[in-house]
Amino acid sequence: MPNEDAPSFMPLKPALLRRITLVLLTTTTAVVHAADPTVEIRVLPRSRPDRLYQLNIQVPASFRAHPEKKYPVVFVTDGYWCFETARGACGALIYGKHLPEVIVVGLGYAGENLEYGRLREDDLNPMGDVGQEGGHAQNFLQLLETQVIPLLEKEFRADPGHRYIAGSSGGGNFVLYVLLSKPELFQGYVADSPTTYPLWNLEREFAETGRSTSARVFVSVAENEYTVYRRQVQTFYRQMAAHGYVKGGLKFRRIDGVRHSEGLAESFMQGLLFVTAPIAPEHGVQTDLMTDPHDRPGFVAVFRPAAGGRLAKFTPAQAEGWAAHEAYLKRLVDEKRVDFASLTPPDVPGHDSAFPFFADDRAAAEALVRDDPAVKSGVLAYELIEATE
Repeated sequence: MPNEDAPSFMPLKPALLRRITLVLLTTTTAVVHAADPTVEIRVLPRSRPDRLYQLNIQVPASFRAHPEKKYPVVFVTDGYWCFETARGACGALIYGKHLPEVIVVGLGYAGENLEYGRLREDDLNPMGDVGQEGGHAQNFLQLLETQVIPLLEKEFRADPGHRYIAGSSGGGNFVLYVLLSKPELFQGYVADSPTTYPLWNLEREFAETGRSTSARVFVSVAENEYTVYRRQVQTFYRQMAAHGYVKGGLKFRRIDGVRHSEGLAESFMQGLLFVTAPIAPEHGVQTDLMTDPHDRPGFVAVFRPAAGGRLAKFTPAQAEGWAAHEAYLKRLVDEKRVDFASLTPPDVPGHDSAFPFFADDRAAAEALVRDDPAVKSGVLAYELIEATE
């Protein structure tokens, strides 16, 4: 198994924490306030003598304003390493309207000077490497099912019908382990560069039962992984596909140009995009800005002073022409002939302007630009650029 005590596996820095507001109790979680007001950190009651589990929980912006609302949840293993990447991917997908607001939960550990490599090897792997401790993924899965998920549903209004889990390397191993052990627990599984050698018998046994899952599953591998590791991931995916028990959708992606764990951000983005597709608010090309229903050619009109150069100051005649140009652009926007137009601010040297638009053909585009009063008067010159794929 690759060395996963590398510097990239680091805990969240202490600067993220402000103060502990509740002491640890034996029957309740401790609440830790984070610097980010959308993030709450919970330390679970001690269930094992050698570790405390910590949850980094990001709630949606509307969480407190809409107490009646339930939210999908994205869980991510190795929270001390992957939480920021996961919530960054979710934030981008929410902005792009490919994902509704979600809760993001990083699964990790509390405490100082922890041996993260040892802890994660024990929790995420169903088998222990020879000569090393580890191999208790079933215990971690039980913790997730009996403590973590109920906590999220009770106190954070997590939607039990929309749960997703993502992980990388050993975390990806755990994601696939959960899929093959409790496929109904999540609706989507994202396994980036997963360790697969502990799972071959479990995968075969699952296939032999004749069971299937309606979950969506995404598996990725880095192009420049260790050769044997990369081949195992690809072969494991082909085995899953051949057995045909993933009915919700199974997808594989190679992350180009990177090595082990370096494809994490792209894998989480593409993986979450795939597994959450059934609940996406929108699909396909973004239509709220600069989309032409008639699929006409696109153009960019770029203007500059006809006198040449980036003038620091206009003459009175040039200033009058520039004002007419500005009024013309405003009219185009008001009439929705263009979505937006840009102008150099008056207090900035240089006088440039541009706007993108659609037209039936180049002649129609030229006519629109030449109708500008500043172009007609010779104050502004222009360049018309056709925007193509």
